[in-house]
Amino acid sequence: MFSYLRFVHESKPICQLIHQRWIATKPALQWPLDPDKKLSSSLHEIESYWNGKLMTASVGDEINKEKKYILSMFPYPSGMLHMGHMRVYSISDVLCRYYKLNGFNVIHPIGWDAFGLPAENAAIEKGIDPKEWTYSNAAAMKQQLLRTGVQFDWDRELYTCDPTYFKWTQWIFLKLFEADMVHRTVAEVNWDPIDQTVLADEQIDGHGNSWRSGAKAEKRKLAQWMIETPKYAKRLLDGLEVLKNSWKEVADIQANWIGKCDVWRFVLRLKEGRNHRDYERFDLRLKDPTELVDAQFLIIERDHPLAKELSELPKTTTVLGPTVTNFITGKQLPVVVLSEELATQDTENKIEYVMKARIGTNSDEEAMKLLKLKPITTKNDVKIEEIIALAKKNGCAGYLTSRTLNDWVVSRQRSWGCPIPMALTKNGESFPVTTEHLPILLEHRGQEFQSEGKIGILEQETLDTFFDSSWYYLRYLDPKNEKEFVKKELTTKYMPVDVYIGGVEHAAVHMFFARFMSYFLYDNGLITHAEPFKDLVPQGIVRARTFIDSETGKYFKPNEIEQSSEGETFVNSSTGDVVESTYEKMSKSKHNGIDPINVIEKDGVDMARLQLLDAASPRANLDWGIQDLKGLKTWIDRISWIVNAYINGRNDADKNDIAPAEIEKQYKENYNFFVRNTSMLLEVLRVHNTAISRLQGLTNSLRKIDLNYAGKSREFERCVHSLVIMLQVFAPNTSAELWSALCQVEPIDTKFCNHDEDVFKQKWPIIDHDSEIDFIITAMELNCGRAEIDRREIEDLSDSELVQLARNKLHSLFFTELSKAGRTIEDFTITKRKGLHITMDLKMKNDVTETHIKKVLDKVTKIKFKDAKKSKKEMTKQKATA
Repeated sequence: MFSYLRFVHESKPICQLIHQRWIATKPALQWPLDPDKKLSSSLHEIESYWNGKLMTASVGDEINKEKKYILSMFPYPSGMLHMGHMRVYSISDVLCRYYKLNGFNVIHPIGWDAFGLPAENAAIEKGIDPKEWTYSNAAAMKQQLLRTGVQFDWDRELYTCDPTYFKWTQWIFLKLFEADMVHRTVAEVNWDPIDQTVLADEQIDGHGNSWRSGAKAEKRKLAQWMIETPKYAKRLLDGLEVLKNSWKEVADIQANWIGKCDVWRFVLRLKEGRNHRDYERFDLRLKDPTELVDAQFLIIERDHPLAKELSELPKTTTVLGPTVTNFITGKQLPVVVLSEELATQDTENKIEYVMKARIGTNSDEEAMKLLKLKPITTKNDVKIEEIIALAKKNGCAGYLTSRTLNDWVVSRQRSWGCPIPMALTKNGESFPVTTEHLPILLEHRGQEFQSEGKIGILEQETLDTFFDSSWYYLRYLDPKNEKEFVKKELTTKYMPVDVYIGGVEHAAVHMFFARFMSYFLYDNGLITHAEPFKDLVPQGIVRARTFIDSETGKYFKPNEIEQSSEGETFVNSSTGDVVESTYEKMSKSKHNGIDPINVIEKDGVDMARLQLLDAASPRANLDWGIQDLKGLKTWIDRISWIVNAYINGRNDADKNDIAPAEIEKQYKENYNFFVRNTSMLLEVLRVHNTAISRLQGLTNSLRKIDLNYAGKSREFERCVHSLVIMLQVFAPNTSAELWSALCQVEPIDTKFCNHDEDVFKQKWPIIDHDSEIDFIITAMELNCGRAEIDRREIEDLSDSELVQLARNKLHSLFFTELSKAGRTIEDFTITKRKGLHITMDLKMKNDVTETHIKKVLDKVTKIKFKDAKKSKKEMTKQKATA
C-alpha cells in the first residue's frame, strides 16, 4: 500500500484535525483543483500514476467469500489486439470489478486459444517455427492487454498448445473413446481446397464456403475421427429451456442449430458383395423405429453420399451396389435411388426423408418391382423399447436425436494442433495410446508405437481447435495440476461460469461443443455441473467507417478519401469520384482497422473504455468514431467539479454545521434511486451503457447542490463518495484519483466511507433498509411490468404471498388482461436479490406465444394511458373550480 502521512496545522478547522494518521494513497494532482484546470486534460498524468498501483492492488483474503466466475472468450494469439478484444475484455472487467466491490471472490482468467492454421501458414510463409510465432504473438498481446488495465488473473494463464494443457485434451479424447463416443469412419466431409483440411459442418457458412479461407468447400469421402455428438442432442436441446431467460437469443440460435429432436438414430453397417465396407456406416433416422422390423429396402435422395459414388447417376430408378445390414432381422437391405420423376413426386407429396434417407414402403411400386419384392400386409407388434435395446446391444446407436445434426468431425490435416492419441496398424485397425504415454507431442506423430502387443503408427492428424476450447473453462480452475485435468471439488466450488462474455457468432459452434463436453464429463463423474455457463453476454461487433467504390467493390484507405466541402459526401481524392461510406466490421482488407493501443495513447485508458462501454449496449453492434469524446470529458469534469465543491465545503465547514432537512431528504432519495438502478443495470440487465447514463444522472443531481451546504450535507457526502466508488468499474484510474482527493478532508460520517483505504478497497454502495426495490413480472422473455415497493413490505414474503401481491395489487391489470385473453399460466419462478429486485417469471402453456403476450401488454398500455389522461383531466377540472 502506497500511503503518506498528512501534516495538520493547528489553525485549520476542526474537521481537518486528523491527528497524524495513515490515509489512502496520495493523489497525482493537487486538490482542490484550480478552477481553470480540467481533470479531463490530465488523464494521461493520472493514468501513468495510478495504473501500476491498480494493477498490483490486493483486495484481501477471498478464500471464504461467495464466488463469481466471470469469463470472457479467450483470444487467438494473432499478435495484435483489436477493438473487438478490448470491447469484450472491458465488458468483463466492469463485471469483475463490480462483483469484487460487492464482496465476491471473483475469478477472471485469461489464456490463449493457441493452436490453429494461421500459425502453421505463417511458419511456412516466414520460415519460422509455429510455436515460436505463437508464443511471440501471445507475449506481444499480453503487453497490450496490460496497457488496458483489465484485471485478469494472470496466475491462471494457459496456452492450449502447451503440453501441460493438451495432455489433458488427449486424456479427454481417450475418455470419449472408452465411452464408445469416438469412431474412425469413412464419411463425406467438407474439404477446404485452399487450407487443405477437413472442416466440420459448423465451419461452413450458409453459402457453402469455408469460415476461414472463404473458399467453396468440396465434398470428399475420407476416413475421419468423429465424435457422436448427436447422442447428446436431445438433452442439450432440453437444457436450453432452463437457460432461455439468461441466454435469450443465443438459446434460440443454438436450438435452431441442434434442430428438432423427434427421430430415432440407427447406425447400420454397409456391405458390398461379401465384404463389409470397413469404417463406413449408414445413418438412418426414423420417427417410428418399428418400421425397421418389416423393412425390405431403403430409399435415398439423389444427392445422398452413396448416390454420389456413381460416376453418373441414371435418371431412372436404380439399385445401388452396397446393402445395409438390418440388426433386427440380420437381412441385407438394398439401397434404392428413385428416378428423377419419382423423386420430384416425393417432394411434391412431402414424403419425409431424414438425413436424405427413408425406409421403402409398399407405395414405392417401381422399387418393389425392380427388387421383386412382395408387399408387407401384416402389422408387427414389436415394441419400440425392444428395438432400442437391441440396437444398443449391437452397437447400432438407438437414441432419440436431431433430424439434422451430424457427428462432429474432429480430424484436421494440419501439423500445428493437438495430436490425436491413437495409433493405426498396417491392416487399418486402430488402438488408443495408454494414459501413461501422454502427452503425445507434435514430433511423435508418425512414429511407431507399441501397446499391449499391438504395433502401429501414431496418428498424424490433429484435433479440431474447437476440441481444445471445449473444456478450457475447467482448466482455469486448476491450471498447474499435473495429476488430473481439474480437481473435482474445485468444480463444485467454482462452476458453473456465472457470466460468459463473447461474440454471438460463437453461439452455434463453440457453445454447443463446450456444452456437449461438459455434459459428457458430468455423466462420467468427473465434474459436478452439467451446464457450464449460467449467464451469457453475447457482445456485438465493433464496426468502423469504410469507403467503397459502389461499382467495383474496391475498398479505399482513409488517406485516399476527402470529405466534400458541404460535408455531406466523401470523394476519392485522386479522381474526385463520390465513394460510398458505410460502417462495417473492422478488417485489414477493408482498411478500417483501429489499433486500441493508438486510442489509449491518444485518449487514455479510461476514455477508451468509456467510449466502448457508453456508445452501445454490450449486445448491440458498436460503430466506432461516432461517439463524441466531448460529452464524456464534460462528464468527468463535472464529477471533478463536485469533488472540488465537497473538498472546499469540508475545508470551510464547522463541526456543528448541518444541512437543511429538505436537502438531506432529496439526496437520500437520489442516493437510493441511482444506486439501485445502477446495480440493477449491471447485475441483472447487463446494460453497461445505461448504467453509465444513471451515473451521469446522479452527477447532474449533485451539481445542483447549494455550495453553502456542499460540506455540510451528510447525504450529499454519501452520494459523492458513492458516485466515485461506482465510477471505478468504468474508469478505474479517474476514480482512484477522485477518491484520493476526497480522502484529503475529514468526512462528516465515516459509516459510509473509509478514507483509510483506496477506492478499490471500498464496498459497493447498498440502498437503505427503508427504500424501494423493483418487483418485476416477466413472461416469454418479455418485461410485463415493473413496480417499485418499500423493501420492508416485500423482501420477507413467501412465494405464495408474492403471487397474491402481484395478482391483486401491484400487477393486477396485467393479470386481469392476461386472463381475459385466455392465456394460461402453467408455473412461475421467483428470483430475489436483496436490496435490488424480486422477479417473477411466468411459464405459459405451450399454446401461448410471444405475440400473444405482446398483445396483452399493448392492451395494458392503452388502459394505463386512458386512465392517466382521465386523471389529468379531472385534476385540471379540480384546479379550475378551486
